Amino acid sequence: MTLHQQLSVMGVLLVALLAGAGLAAPTDAATQALEQTQLAFRAVHAKVAPAIVSISARGVEAASPLGRQRPFRSSGSGVIIRTEGIVLTNSHVVANATRLTVRLSDSEKELPAEVIQTDPRTDLAVVRITEQGEYPVATLGDAATVKEGDWAIAFGSPFGLSSTMTVGIISATNRRIPSPTDEFAYRDLLQTDAAINPGNSGGALVNVRGELIGINFMIFSPSSEPGSVGIGFAIPINAFTKQVIEALVSGKAFERGQLGVRIADLDATLREEYGVKAGGVFVHEVSPGSAAEKAGILAEDIIVAVNGTTISDSNQFVRLIEATKPGATVTVTVMRNKKTQDVMVTMGAADAPRTNSYAAKLGLTVTGITPEMAAQLRLPVTRGVVITNVAAGSVAEEADLRRGDIILRIGTAFQGVEVTTPEEFWAAVDTAMNARGSLGVVMQVRRGARVFIRTLAKPAE
Repeated sequence: MTLHQQLSVMGVLLVALLAGAGLAAPTDAATQALEQTQLAFRAVHAKVAPAIVSISARGVEAASPLGRQRPFRSSGSGVIIRTEGIVLTNSHVVANATRLTVRLSDSEKELPAEVIQTDPRTDLAVVRITEQGEYPVATLGDAATVKEGDWAIAFGSPFGLSSTMTVGIISATNRRIPSPTDEFAYRDLLQTDAAINPGNSGGALVNVRGELIGINFMIFSPSSEPGSVGIGFAIPINAFTKQVIEALVSGKAFERGQLGVRIADLDATLREEYGVKAGGVFVHEVSPGSAAEKAGILAEDIIVAVNGTTISDSNQFVRLIEATKPGATVTVTVMRNKKTQDVMVTMGAADAPRTNSYAAKLGLTVTGITPEMAAQLRLPVTRGVVITNVAAGSVAEEADLRRGDIILRIGTAFQGVEVTTPEEFWAAVDTAMNARGSLGVVMQVRRGARVFIRTLAKPAE
């Protein structure tokens, strides 16, 4: 039976099933509407796909317990945003690379490339194709206009399959995920159920107009085998990240302002106690010697505005502060004793993110488990940290740790400490590795219904 005949039979069966179920067969109008949607997706592919590239990164990392230099090769995706061959991707795709190549969607030829600049706090990086030419580009959109339920279309090279396009919706906006060391957070993330898989990192998330609204960033997966379960995240293309991108394109590190406070959103109890009806952020702690302390901001102050802009939540507050240049003077409006007052602050400079001494050497990244994540991914526990990535050839891979494994504690069931955040995990790893006579770190791991012990050998200095 030919393919045409098979499709004809399938069509007859579909109509029969619809009739048997008491449903009418598709009308001409319904079919035409579906065809128009199909044509729209085709148009998006034609517009966006030429600007998508596959990225291959090579380098070496000193992760061996014997001190051997370990070669690595990783792959990801990128989006051309300037005709001269400027590519936007993830920082983690090109980190530590000594050789980069990119491949256009319509070619098997690998073109040499170089990293211009990276920004680990947003996980964005800019790469330049060194072969001169005029390249197709993607149009930057604005994620600030995106709403839950909007179409979301992902492009990239999952599992090395270049120019792959998948379709879904925006599942949520303004997601916040802690960094691997829990020192800062990736903010304003777009969540989508468009399939994002290994190799999609750095690729495009676009709207139905083919405008770039995000850079594919990471996925959550409940198993050790990486793959999409409909929970993917993208770094938004918005006013803030556009500032970051402009700095990176010029070859400069993006300079962030820093106030020096630990903050939280207000719950109903705090609002009632402090007399705040809406918005604002609660100051839990003021760092010694910080810009906030020098200006007279106090713990338990409620910050309600910055330079006249009303603060709605902690995400917005952090972005406003980070977008302010170090040394600039800003007016911070606080509520203290249920009265508002303005405080003039000379902005400090944000420190570069600290690199945990063993995070790169061991070759794994982790994130905390929230109750929402546990429910969505059907995880068997709500405590511990979950492994989000294991580098090929790393100490972690040699110990048979896998993506999706849950690390419950550092040490055995009888000795050691439970870990519930990346910060606790890396602090416990540092303590164990730096103990006198230490040969490595023992950890209690859960994989599905099994709980077992794994030992990570101590890397050579």
